[in-house]
Amino acid sequence: MATARDVARLAGVSTSTVSHVLNGTRVVSDELRVRVTDAARELGYEANAVARSLKTRRSHTIALITPDIGNPFFTSVVRGVEDVIGARGFTLILGNTAEDVHREEAYLRLLGAQRVDGIILVPSGERYPYLDRLMHTKTAVVMLDRIVSGPPVPAVVLDNVDAGRVATRHLLALGHRRIGLISGRPGISTSAERLAGYRMELELSGIEFDLALVMDGQSRLEEAGRVTSLLLELPDRPTALVVGNNLMTIGAVAAIEAHGLTIPGDVALVGFDDAIWADVLHPRLTTIAQPTYELGRAAAELLMRRIASPEVQVPLRTAMSGHLIVRESCGAAAVRGRVALS
Repeated sequence: MATARDVARLAGVSTSTVSHVLNGTRVVSDELRVRVTDAARELGYEANAVARSLKTRRSHTIALITPDIGNPFFTSVVRGVEDVIGARGFTLILGNTAEDVHREEAYLRLLGAQRVDGIILVPSGERYPYLDRLMHTKTAVVMLDRIVSGPPVPAVVLDNVDAGRVATRHLLALGHRRIGLISGRPGISTSAERLAGYRMELELSGIEFDLALVMDGQSRLEEAGRVTSLLLELPDRPTALVVGNNLMTIGAVAAIEAHGLTIPGDVALVGFDDAIWADVLHPRLTTIAQPTYELGRAAAELLMRRIASPEVQVPLRTAMSGHLIVRESCGAAAVRGRVALS
């Protein structure tokens, strides 16, 4: 049976480096980490998890708590997280809160009792006493996609304000002046930030913000379909829509078709999250594509740094850029392509 010394010999490093890489106890270069993990894999080396946890006082488990694991956005995020922590010998625990703050708190209490080494949290949007207390414990926490007010916690997010601006600007450039917004669940930072970007771009273009054109789609397919119908039944209905996530986009498309209207002939549409089906629907959907895999990787890398060196300061906010993918749902097929958000 292979030993840590065998792995060190094959990788050309010290046994302490093998230990630091496989136990996540110190930050090492990517080149060293790859050499060690490749050597361990080639030799079939497996550290004794129980002995390792007793020695390092770590469980070598990371938890990722999401609000909706069925959403393809989070499926891609999980892949990014797993690729990073798996290479460092950590195991991933998944939790699904269904946007329920009580389930979120229950998960966090359970994970605290199990002494996981770190938590990547996509918060429900609410701040509550246990969450505040968790931020003052030794458990490393990184927020992903969303943030909540309270103690400063590192977070990896999309630049949502700019994304909202770019989606709205694209429709304005195509001549639309009555643009509706199907917003995500109130109380979560992504919804508020995308609404802010939408409103900012309208006002910069000299168009008065009209609250009647903003509907709460609750980040859900069915509710987005219902409120899209309300917009379409207005006497002066919008000629274009910005829709805040991929599930709500499906609901909005279904509602437009149910009203006998066409996309983009009657209603132009820009969605969020470039799901695989966006490029095969008819018409093909223009979307704001988020770097979901990269968001997951960045959050996991940040968490690994916090676990390895708790005393080292890390950025409180890492904002990543998305891209406007121009297809056919806005009537702008002639300028199809990937446009970086400004």
